[in-house]
Amino acid sequence: MLTSKLIIMKRHKKLFISVLFFAGLTLFSCKKWIDVAPKTQIESSRFLSNRQGFVEALTGVYIKMVATNMYGKELSFGFIDVLGSSYTNNGSTAYRTAFSGNYQDQAVMNIITSIYSNTYNAIANINNILEQIDHVDKSIFAAGEYELIKGEALGLRAFLHFDMLRLHTKSYKDGGVNTLGIPYVTTYSGTVTPRSTVKDDITKIIADLNLAEQLLKGELIETGVSSTTVNSTFDARKERFNYYAIKATKARAYLWAQDNVNALKEAEAVIAVAPSRFPFINLSALTAADPNKNRVFTTEHIFGLTAERLQQNITAVLDSSLRTGSLQYMSSTRVNQQYEGIITDIRSQYMIKQVAAQYYYTKLHQPQISRRMPLIKIPEMYYIAAECLSTSNPARAVDYLNIVRRSRGITADLSQTSSTAQILTEIEKEYRKEFPNEGQIFFFHKRQNSNAVIGVSGTNQTLRYVLPLPQQELDFGF
Repeated sequence: MLTSKLIIMKRHKKLFISVLFFAGLTLFSCKKWIDVAPKTQIESSRFLSNRQGFVEALTGVYIKMVATNMYGKELSFGFIDVLGSSYTNNGSTAYRTAFSGNYQDQAVMNIITSIYSNTYNAIANINNILEQIDHVDKSIFAAGEYELIKGEALGLRAFLHFDMLRLHTKSYKDGGVNTLGIPYVTTYSGTVTPRSTVKDDITKIIADLNLAEQLLKGELIETGVSSTTVNSTFDARKERFNYYAIKATKARAYLWAQDNVNALKEAEAVIAVAPSRFPFINLSALTAADPNKNRVFTTEHIFGLTAERLQQNITAVLDSSLRTGSLQYMSSTRVNQQYEGIITDIRSQYMIKQVAAQYYYTKLHQPQISRRMPLIKIPEMYYIAAECLSTSNPARAVDYLNIVRRSRGITADLSQTSSTAQILTEIEKEYRKEFPNEGQIFFFHKRQNSNAVIGVSGTNQTLRYVLPLPQQELDFGF
């Protein structure tokens, strides 16, 4: 298990190698760190002295993010989706133990620690980029590249910290605003970063996102005009932390902080460009013969990643052909409850495969669709806008929900006279239909502090919403 202090100490020995070869860091003693720090700081500075070094370093962060201990499994269809009660059968023993709320079990803690340590390692790589980029001659970059690289790095730093905050602290609705948050690490150094309050962490997340937004304003996906030679297509920009990924993450963060005014503002800014930038999937992409079926709805991605090993990663847990006890699947009762028997809903029609009495999600079975892992999709912006308006303008909230429902093949609109409570119930249903395998259902229930969750017997203990920090992080007094 790693601590933020040990993570920071070890960065100097292995960070340079990590950036080049995208390998995870191993734990070394403080003595070894002291011995090698000056040498590797020089190596890192030399590596990040030219354009290609910065491009490769940032690419290394994206590649690290799709490892199995991050968004390539545990923070998408694996651990976090199990906690969100996305399955009737939760797969491995460790997953079943985690679903029961026993986070102190060693196998469960190993998963939690791996997620935490690898996320903070990615943040360390980002901080090194940010510290070096303002110490080089900016003429090494083509027009717009400095802003692009720095803006993406700042945005990713906020994005990763926000997910650690959502995992390891209380939600605002559970009284978490002034409780201890997470270490918000902004320097590449051996200095220990203490934990802030949750409120302070949110402030730092928004500050990084605001600065990133300023830097990325004017990039291709925002203006439609290419101003840089890096990732010069719309599709490529969706696989980077682009301008609208910043706006969407701000919408998430403001909603988490119960700031509905700003959450609505950011969500609607993305919705406004959705038809041209993030259009809803065309039915023809789903009726195409395999292996060309676009089950992951790539046109709707605001931000996603290419996971080269995605097919291998999902095989052991979602592949219905294996029929083993370690697979994650649903019962017919759950499927009917979740999709309400609406057979025209494309999410149930094309995203689920029945084998005997077991139902498997097939969203991520996409061998010819670039192995894309969605991290933010356009429907979420409509859901955020609807939630923000559910009290102040319920009719408009219903309009937003109906837009998504129609795009999914549901012909019966929700009533314009729906109450706030009815709207919130429909939003919950939509999250459960829309986000299996994407890791967002757990965060929805945590933000709501829900004590009634589909698949959880009896009252859902809200203590399950706060994952423990790795023990050695606590050993340093944080």
